[in-house]
Amino acid sequence: MEEIQMNFKFDRSFLSRWKTTQTDLWSSERRIYRAVVFCLGLLSVFLLTGLFIFNLHYHNTVNSGKAMKANMNKSLQDSRNNMSSLTEERDQLNAKLSSLTEERRRLTARINFLTAERGQLNSRVSSLTSESNWLNSSLSSLTAERDQLNSTLSSLTAEKDQLNSTLSSLTAERDRLNSSLSSLTAEKDQLNSRVSSLSAETDRLNSSLSSLTAEKDQLNSRVSSLSAERDRLNSSLSSLTAEKDQLNSRVSSLTAERDRLNSSLSSLTAEKDRLNAQISNVTKEKDQLNATLSSLTEERSHLNAKISSLTEEMCQLDAQISNVTKEKDQLKSRLIEMTKDRDRLENLTRKTSVGWTKFNWSFYFLSTESGSWTKAREDCQNKGADLVIINSAEEQEFLSGFTNQSAWIGLTDIAEEGTWKWIDGSPLTFTNWNRGEPNDGVGYSAGGEDCAEIVPEGHKWNDLPCGHSLQWICEKNI
Repeated sequence: MEEIQMNFKFDRSFLSRWKTTQTDLWSSERRIYRAVVFCLGLLSVFLLTGLFIFNLHYHNTVNSGKAMKANMNKSLQDSRNNMSSLTEERDQLNAKLSSLTEERRRLTARINFLTAERGQLNSRVSSLTSESNWLNSSLSSLTAERDQLNSTLSSLTAEKDQLNSTLSSLTAERDRLNSSLSSLTAEKDQLNSRVSSLSAETDRLNSSLSSLTAEKDQLNSRVSSLSAERDRLNSSLSSLTAEKDQLNSRVSSLTAERDRLNSSLSSLTAEKDRLNAQISNVTKEKDQLNATLSSLTEERSHLNAKISSLTEEMCQLDAQISNVTKEKDQLKSRLIEMTKDRDRLENLTRKTSVGWTKFNWSFYFLSTESGSWTKAREDCQNKGADLVIINSAEEQEFLSGFTNQSAWIGLTDIAEEGTWKWIDGSPLTFTNWNRGEPNDGVGYSAGGEDCAEIVPEGHKWNDLPCGHSLQWICEKNI
């Protein structure tokens, strides 16, 4: 009985301590959640303040006219700065919330541990069942608070989307300004086209000036003819003046004869002075006519020189036209030849496309059968080709990937031992002999080695007896 009372007292003291611990824990959790709620409220105030500042800057930019773009950029930068600061504060609060959540998790783990311990004591104390129900209700309240925090996070996400939409509107405004710039660029192109039309008009006026110059030349020639007519009339006037002078002299002689009866000496003196004055006037008029004739002669010389230069330029232009015509004819003939070459190449490609491989300006064929060098050449000639002639390192590199078997090539010294030539009679300008080759089979081939093959090891050349049986490579030039 005393043991039961002692156990009961022990259980009551343990329960009182456990309740005190639970009360402290829940009071600390309430303080933590109050701090979290306060921080979230403060964050909401900051966000609303940032949105208000952003809207204020946005309306100011709408009403600012020409400075709209700069103010919008400034307000956008301010809003971004505010957003950055709010984001940093939000991150700090999230970090605090994470730490509080971690603390709550640790406390929850401790509560779970105490709950497990309470389950062990449940057989002895029935009152712990009601405490468990109370803990469940507390868990429900915590779940409700978590849902409230999630709704707050959703509202913050909506506000972020609103800021993104504002940024999209600013981007649309920037695109509108870019389209205005494009329209101005189009206007500049129109002005450039107008300048081009004015240049064409200038060229037309220059051509009109050339035609007027030609008309001036025609008028100069007409002036020359009129000057000649004037010279003829002046000569006629001179003859009439001479006849008039003769008549005047006759009248003068009659007058002199009459006056001689009155005063022969004074009349003769007066007649002499008058005749001297008339001679002076005629001399001056003759000098004037001579000067006019000299100027007209000089002008005619200038015109003749100009006609000569124009004639020379016309001859040069005729020569240039002839050269251009010849070049045009040459280009036409070259185009015709290239067209024929193209058609010939297409026909040849169609004819030799099966089994043939094109490289540069030749087609290559690898036989499927084997035979001697003579048989190989006959087969290539029957195909309208001949054994391959290798003239460059590029062609050698191409043939290196063309076959992996030994094959005859069109190289031999049958005509003159030691003088290797291609089958078209041309000497070697490019060689790719294997080391120690050609050696004419000295020491192991009694009949000599007068034909060349390409070997798979390194694709080098080697001399062999022409009767060996190998594949062969044919080449058909385009």
